Amino acid sequence: MDLRLNEEEIMLRDMARRFMVSEVEPLVPQMQSSGEPPRALLRKLGAQGLLGTFFPEAYGGGGASLIARAVVAEEMARMDAGLDVSVFAHVMLFARAINNLGNEAQKRKYLVPALNGEMIGAMGITEPHGGSDALSPKTTARKVGDHHVLNGSKTFITNAPIADTFVIIARTSGDAGRIDGGTWFILERGAPGLSTGKPFNKLGMRSSPTGEVFMQDVRVPAAQVLGPPERGFHYMMDSLDLERVLEGASTVGIAQACLDEALAYAPQRVVFGKPIASYQLVQEKIAAMAIGIELSRNYMYHLLRRVERGDKVTRDAAILKLYSSQMAVQAASDVVQIMGGAGYMEDNKAARLYRDAKHHEIGAGTSEIMKIIIARDTLRAAAGG
Repeated sequence: MDLRLNEEEIMLRDMARRFMVSEVEPLVPQMQSSGEPPRALLRKLGAQGLLGTFFPEAYGGGGASLIARAVVAEEMARMDAGLDVSVFAHVMLFARAINNLGNEAQKRKYLVPALNGEMIGAMGITEPHGGSDALSPKTTARKVGDHHVLNGSKTFITNAPIADTFVIIARTSGDAGRIDGGTWFILERGAPGLSTGKPFNKLGMRSSPTGEVFMQDVRVPAAQVLGPPERGFHYMMDSLDLERVLEGASTVGIAQACLDEALAYAPQRVVFGKPIASYQLVQEKIAAMAIGIELSRNYMYHLLRRVERGDKVTRDAAILKLYSSQMAVQAASDVVQIMGGAGYMEDNKAARLYRDAKHHEIGAGTSEIMKIIIARDTLRAAAGG
């Protein structure tokens, strides 16, 4: 028995694994080719409760723990990391913003269909001039009568080419770099002045569409303002810790898939008369994967329990994000190396894992930003601040 999980979480993990094998695995080639998940699959995920795990039951959620979300994400990334990225953006970015900031009417209109898989959401933060400097967007919204008028653009937005609804951050007052003066807006596809670009041709995460969002004089009524005006950047910064902790589930899922592939291949591949699993240099790679997975998974569960208690985990989330993403990249490199020429072939899952893993050293905060956060908070703690 896994003492890190309670009985319900273990049952959910096992159900999620069965769903990924029976419903997702047959669709992976199609998703990799088309560049997006089928709508029917998202509806099935919603019907099985795999989208709404920790959301309130009143809106179609499961009312479970944050770890429930983590075990689903891990199993999804283990099967197809691109699908997991799209679902992460839909659930953790879009739906969570509606749940945390939305009024009752907004939750009924957007959160309920998001959790049952009937619509797809996206969140727009990153802009062409940069992503890490999120407090300095060039997208602006000015008040005109009882509306806001939005102008600007967003880029590298997961689900942008297929999203039905977007939550967009814009500066409504104040100077660049200041945490006050940001406001969230809900935009629906088809709104005059709102458009999206063609899907980007990415290195990895090919089951997940990524693109640009353009806003030219988009009129947004007051009913589409999400959360308190001028406080949007505060929510954005506060939400990053949990997003980074839960990204650990995705990196663990990728690394677990790497270990799965290595364990299936190494005992079968015979070189110089014996399986390569018997060679110590191959064993070293397998051991490193197993260690990295266990450390990351345990730390992630620990941090999720702390988040549920209301603890601030900014430094710890950055440590997990940095370590687990680097671990997944190394695991992907190692499984390709273990498989040799076979691992370099696109027909094998190892090649996809190698391409997909790199995403997590960039998305939700680069490795360099994580190191800055860790160093800053460590120095502050040492100084007694």
